[in-house]
Amino acid sequence: MTAAAITYRELAHRANDGVEVGLYWHADADLLVLTLADSRSGDSFELEVTGDRALDAFEHPYAYAAHRGVEYAAGPRSPVHA
Repeated sequence: MTAAAITYRELAHRANDGVEVGLYWHADADLLVLTLADSRSGDSFELEVTGDRALDAFEHPYAYAAHRGVEYAAGPRSPVHA
């Protein structure tokens, strides 16, 4: 017997300065998941979010993760000068 693959639908995605943030929905489980991957620091995390907080979490993933007690090791970043 094989486990059924869980499929998520991407609701939102953004990438900037090596940080990728995604918001995904699993319809069968009615579950929202926020993902973050920072290629510069190596940080990554995944959080379940509620519908009423999904957009806020997507827009402010580090603040949301800190509020939820998720530890990450974001190091100093070089400033970007335009």
